[in-house]
Amino acid sequence: MEAMFAIITILCCFTSPAIACPFPERNLLLDFKAAVVDEYNTLTSWHGFNCCTWRGVSCNLRTGHVSRLDLSGLNLEGNISSSLFQLARLEHLDLSDNLFKGKFSPPHNRKLKSLTFLNLSFSGYVNETSLGSVREFYVSLESLSNLVSLEYLSLAAVNISASKEWGEAVGSLPNLQKLHMSDCGLGGPIANSLLNLTSLLHLDLSENYLSAQIPAWFENMTAHLLSLDLSWNYNLGGDISFIGQRKTSLSLTSIDLSGTAIKGRIPSAVGNISCLEHLRLRGTRIEGEIPAAIGNLLSLQILDLSGTRIEGEIPAAIGNLLSLQILDLSGTRIEGEIPAAIGSVSSLKSLDLSNTGIEGEIPAAIGSVSSLKSLDLSNTRIEGEIPAAIGNMSSLKSLRLFTTSIEGEIPLSIVNLSKLVSLELSYNKLTGVIPPSLDSLSSLVSLDLYANELNGTIPSTISNLVNLRRISLDSNSLSGLISLSVFDNLTGLHELYLSDNQLTVNIDSTWIPQFKLSSLALGSCNLDRIPSFLVTQYGLAYLDLSANSIQTNIPSWLWNLPSLYSLNLSCNQLTGSLPSRQTLPKYFEILDLHNNSLEGSLHLPLAGAYLADLSMNQFNGSIPSPIGAYLENAVFLTLSRNNLSGAIPESICTPYLQVLDLSKNTLSSVIPPHLTRNCSSLSVLDLAENHLEGKLPAEWGNITNMHTLKLNGNHLRGVIPSSISEGRSLQVLDLGNNDLEGTLPQWIGKLSQLHVLVLRSNHFHGSIPRQVIGLPNLQILDLSGNHLSGAIPSNLTNLLAMVNASQNNSNHLREYSPFGAAYTNQIKISWKGWDVEFVKVLFILKCIDLSNNSLSGSIPFKMGSLQGLIALNLSRNHLSGRIPKTLGHMEQLESLDLSLNRLNGNIPLELEFLSYLEFLNLSYNMLDGKVPHGGQFLTFGESSYLGNLNLSGIPFTNISVCNNSSGYGNCTSIERIGEAKNSDGEMIGWAVGLGLSYGMGFSIVIGVLTLNKRVRKRAFDFYDVVILAIDGCIRG
Repeated sequence: MEAMFAIITILCCFTSPAIACPFPERNLLLDFKAAVVDEYNTLTSWHGFNCCTWRGVSCNLRTGHVSRLDLSGLNLEGNISSSLFQLARLEHLDLSDNLFKGKFSPPHNRKLKSLTFLNLSFSGYVNETSLGSVREFYVSLESLSNLVSLEYLSLAAVNISASKEWGEAVGSLPNLQKLHMSDCGLGGPIANSLLNLTSLLHLDLSENYLSAQIPAWFENMTAHLLSLDLSWNYNLGGDISFIGQRKTSLSLTSIDLSGTAIKGRIPSAVGNISCLEHLRLRGTRIEGEIPAAIGNLLSLQILDLSGTRIEGEIPAAIGNLLSLQILDLSGTRIEGEIPAAIGSVSSLKSLDLSNTGIEGEIPAAIGSVSSLKSLDLSNTRIEGEIPAAIGNMSSLKSLRLFTTSIEGEIPLSIVNLSKLVSLELSYNKLTGVIPPSLDSLSSLVSLDLYANELNGTIPSTISNLVNLRRISLDSNSLSGLISLSVFDNLTGLHELYLSDNQLTVNIDSTWIPQFKLSSLALGSCNLDRIPSFLVTQYGLAYLDLSANSIQTNIPSWLWNLPSLYSLNLSCNQLTGSLPSRQTLPKYFEILDLHNNSLEGSLHLPLAGAYLADLSMNQFNGSIPSPIGAYLENAVFLTLSRNNLSGAIPESICTPYLQVLDLSKNTLSSVIPPHLTRNCSSLSVLDLAENHLEGKLPAEWGNITNMHTLKLNGNHLRGVIPSSISEGRSLQVLDLGNNDLEGTLPQWIGKLSQLHVLVLRSNHFHGSIPRQVIGLPNLQILDLSGNHLSGAIPSNLTNLLAMVNASQNNSNHLREYSPFGAAYTNQIKISWKGWDVEFVKVLFILKCIDLSNNSLSGSIPFKMGSLQGLIALNLSRNHLSGRIPKTLGHMEQLESLDLSLNRLNGNIPLELEFLSYLEFLNLSYNMLDGKVPHGGQFLTFGESSYLGNLNLSGIPFTNISVCNNSSGYGNCTSIERIGEAKNSDGEMIGWAVGLGLSYGMGFSIVIGVLTLNKRVRKRAFDFYDVVILAIDGCIRG
């Protein structure tokens, strides 16, 4: 009976009416509501007598007092009423993720003495102004010191700038267990008053401006912490070893020091923190190897050491981390192979080893990690084939293997990755065909196979991948006819790249696709017109139709596509003129129309263009004088090889401009005196082959960062101004073929980075300064066609680039390629008796040409120390004495011209050792004795020795390089070509330059030329044949 009474009593308690909140507390909440702006009507339930039923309000079940107020994420605006601070029994207050203004400052009457939880993170309104973001809600930390019961405090992204001593205020909260103050603008060192927080378990001071060193006392704090986050305080330094001290809590579960200036080596003692789950040290200055003790952290779930100076190999102990979910070592100095033990990490979801020195093959064991969702090995030295076992990774969503040395075919097992969203295999050596069964990857959104060696056709089954948004198949060897309508099913397609294959793309003139593209690249796709469907692509931002056979005008509707910012129509046969500047897009960023037949006046888009390449067209008239206003953000501007005339506007040089190429026009007048004054970023200035006249400007401002200065082929006069000596970064200085005079300045020796110095065909006199012969990087020196006198300086061994016969790791001088365009240094030199224009300055191209001067004395014996020299021309001087035997040491020499001097004595037998010598001219000297008959001398005819009356044993040869059926025209002999130089040399030089640049693809061969001497010799032999053939055709 008593038991039954007890049950009835309990049921009565549970079924009795809910206790209503006290009327005063209800009114306090209504005061709060009245002060805020509730745009989304989230507080519509705030009416009636019982506030305990209102949204976000909770009451004590026994007393009815308001104990909890959670209004997070309601987008409330306005000010926080002080009425909230009168809720004396409030324990939990969460106002995070709102848009409040004003000040949060509880009074000192300690009415909120029961409050244990306060979350104001992201609760303030942020006003975006032209000067930056202004937070219009701030918290007075001093007023929070009265909240003595507080256990949880979160102020992320809250303005506390009005608080002077943040550490002291926070340190007065003795019961605090969790403190989150990320992005609060905290500065200075870590306040030592934090030591007072003996109950603190979680500390987050990330994304602030803390500086100085982590104090020594900080290790005492780690004795009771469970999580520590000091990340993204860029100036916070100290040694990483503090986490391995004996006082460190073995219960610590999370450490994040990413983005700080922490340095040192990860201590082996870190392996003792057995509960550690997260270790993030991304972007710090830590170094050394990953300790094997890391394998003791059996609870570790995240290990992020990316962007650090960690080196060595990945320890095999990593296979012990069975709980590991994220391993990120990207951007480190890690090297060696991926340990097979990685296959044991069965919980791994993300593995990122990109941008490291990882090498070897992808271990097949990685296929055992079926939980892996993301694998990134891009920009590494990984090689070999993609293992078939990769098809076992059934959870994989992202596979990034671009820019490695992977080869072979795409494994068919890859089609088993049914959850794959992104497949990036670009910049590899993949061969074979694109598997038609790729259509099994039904979740695929991005397919990137760019820059491989894939062949065959594009499989029609690609149309089954209905989720595809990006297809990049450009720069392969794909072939066949393809209609763009094959992609019609891909209604979400945004990016399509098919350029630089052997495809013929067919586009029906009436076809309108279902998709809306943002990027389209159909370069080298055998198009004969601009596709008309593009008029429907209002979201198109990037369009590349370069290297096709389009022969029409540019349609007006193309300029009106509202989103288009990058247009490449280069290397076509476009005709007509550009529309007026008023109808051009105002914010075109990239405009590449080079190598067409466009004509008329020059019109450029308004401010916003970063790159404009209108070179190799037929534009005429003058350059608009306000061009600087049109291109105020331009980085790359080339108008070369047009018919532009008139003066160069001084405004053309703008602050961001890096490359300015106006060469090969008919520009006249003087170089503007302050042309470079506004060009603080200029790296290349090329005004070559125009009709510029007058003196060089006396002042060359902002030349310190310039790498290339080419003013050759004009009518410039006067002396070289000393202000050019400030160009200490100059690599190419070409002032040849002008009317400059005076002596060669000694300050040229200060241009220590100079690779190319061409001062040919001017009126310089005096001797060659020893300082010029002291340039360590100089590889081309051309002082020919002047009035220089005196002896050749003997300090030739200072020309270190010419002394060294070994090759640079890169093939040619740096190209300037912002936004995909390219400026390449071209140089015209005397090559084996001809003026030839090389379209790239190869590092193997090492030449000295001092011909056609009045130099006297003997040839320095140290000339033979220049073992990297390929061509030496000292002809048409007054040199005397014997030919030094040391020239036989110049093992790379291919061209030697000592003709028209006063050299005497025998031809040294040591010259027979020059096994690459292909051109030799010793004519019109006073040589005697017998002509050597060994080595390359067997290939030289009598024209090499003409005018040396006392020479004997001269061979007579007439080497034919073509015949009437060769397709090159009439037969031409070497002797005849030599004789034809004066009459046709200039034309031949032009033809050869054009042939090397466009007819033969010289830039493609460059990589081969550095591989070995034999291949290089054969390549240059090939160019010799072409030179002779062109001459034969012209004469034919």
